[in-house]
Amino acid sequence: MVLSMIKYPRIAEGATGEIFAWDDNKILKLYHEDASPGEAEQEAVYASIAHDAGLNTPAVIDTITVENRQGIIFERVHGVTMVEAIFADPQKLVPYARLLAELQVDMHAHTASELPSQRRQLQRKIQSAPGLTLEIKEAILTDLNQRPEDNVFCHGDFHPDNILITAKQPVIIDWIDATQGNPLADVARTTLLLRAGGLLPATDELRRQKITELRYLFYQSCVQCPIPLGWGCSTPKCVVSQKTVEISGKRYYSYLGFGDRAQLPCLVAPLTSLEIITASCS
Repeated sequence: MVLSMIKYPRIAEGATGEIFAWDDNKILKLYHEDASPGEAEQEAVYASIAHDAGLNTPAVIDTITVENRQGIIFERVHGVTMVEAIFADPQKLVPYARLLAELQVDMHAHTASELPSQRRQLQRKIQSAPGLTLEIKEAILTDLNQRPEDNVFCHGDFHPDNILITAKQPVIIDWIDATQGNPLADVARTTLLLRAGGLLPATDELRRQKITELRYLFYQSCVQCPIPLGWGCSTPKCVVSQKTVEISGKRYYSYLGFGDRAQLPCLVAPLTSLEIITASCS
């Protein structure tokens, strides 16, 4: 199939691919040519699992190949990313920061036994991470393997650009990194993305500076807006440095390193009783 740029206009672009308007009710997510084989099919499966579990995410219609590129046809959701919504109205930054945390809390209330293991995914990423010595990798993996596992929905890439703000309700997109696992590891990755995540290389300097400024304010708003979970649990405190993320004084290993993002080993807290699931950090 040859994609007509006139019939199917491009409406967005992300780190993994481009989004085209397929028709009034569908969009096509077309992966970049360097995507791993089977990546679209994998995301389609994970997104379908999330949709079937009742999470607010677009339904998967089909997978296709266009000009030797993998693609997924999704139900079309009319809205803008949370980042664009904040750009349009910066006064909503604090409410949106709280909303992001609340959405993650809600997601972590769902189990995901059909998704792959978060621990095994982390093991693979740590083992293949550039810039880490074998000794450091072995120390990280040894510590990781001692941490408790869980089976809740973990998005793996939960940040404002993967939340669509619509007239009805917010929608979560991009499930390629989804796993079943420890919710605190998922929260800590979000924390790291807000603090150290990179931007697309094509981002112009003015926009880059503005996003960096707003992202810092967004993170600080998360810090100042603890989520009332209603479970009688305390809010874990999170301390973030260039190399570590520590929640409730305990550590868990994750890894951030793709695109132009910082190549950092990071320490993330393990699941501890009900003292979990919040993006309130300090």
